[in-house]
Amino acid sequence: MKQTTGVYTLLLLAGTLLFSCRSTKPIVRTHFPAADSAHIVKDSSSNEEAVAFNRNLLSKIRERHIDYTTFSAKLKVDFENEKQSHQNVNTVIRMKKDSLIWISVSFPVLGEVARAIITPDSLKAYDKFNKRLYLRALSDAQDVLNIPFDFKTLQDLIIGNPVFLTDSVYQVVKTPAIISFSCDSSAFTSLFNVFADDYVLQQSKVMDKGAGQQRSCELTYGEYKDAGGYKFATRRRLFVEEKNITRIAMEFNKVEFNQSLSFPFTVPTSGYSLQ
Repeated sequence: MKQTTGVYTLLLLAGTLLFSCRSTKPIVRTHFPAADSAHIVKDSSSNEEAVAFNRNLLSKIRERHIDYTTFSAKLKVDFENEKQSHQNVNTVIRMKKDSLIWISVSFPVLGEVARAIITPDSLKAYDKFNKRLYLRALSDAQDVLNIPFDFKTLQDLIIGNPVFLTDSVYQVVKTPAIISFSCDSSAFTSLFNVFADDYVLQQSKVMDKGAGQQRSCELTYGEYKDAGGYKFATRRRLFVEEKNITRIAMEFNKVEFNQSLSFPFTVPTSGYSLQ
């Protein structure tokens, strides 16, 4: 079920996208102090104080959660893996919360080359350039992505909300600029760096806990701007690693929340091969 070319790119875009003002700070792929034992020093806080700190940390992060009914964005995407590389790919994303994710990808000169619509249960997509049609359950799309993200996780990744953030906070490292910590869920270990002044994401990483698995998905966030009253990272970098690494860079240039949207998609009836 592993695919390459247009839809693979399209799905990786969907699995990636993600947004006060911290305007000129460049995006840098830094380390996670919480993952470095050299940075983890036992402070003088009592257990009660540590529990209260972690509770307040989660509360502040969750206050930044972006809620919405609809979302739309235009962005430029650069994509690179060991087989292909694309720059300045024009991408439009529209979402109706908990219902639909719609994505259109265009190349300069060629115009639109791929379109997809994703629901909680299914994915439909066509690749105009290679004349390929994809109709499958979202579980198969997860196989294509190589990371078992469900629809809700995909939504949060696109919006920029933390994913796999649980109450099991540990290995907290505090610096004047960054608070770094780890979380556990049944399937993943997650690392987070949040800015110490406003608790928005600076970097996050999700690692598969499965035996023999070395998959990870890492995101960095920057250029936070106000969008619909929310702090939204308009520049992001995604690194998906398993045996190889896929790098995706995104720059959002237009973001709107809670506007009336359309989601046009017609399954081609001829001229396409079903994948």
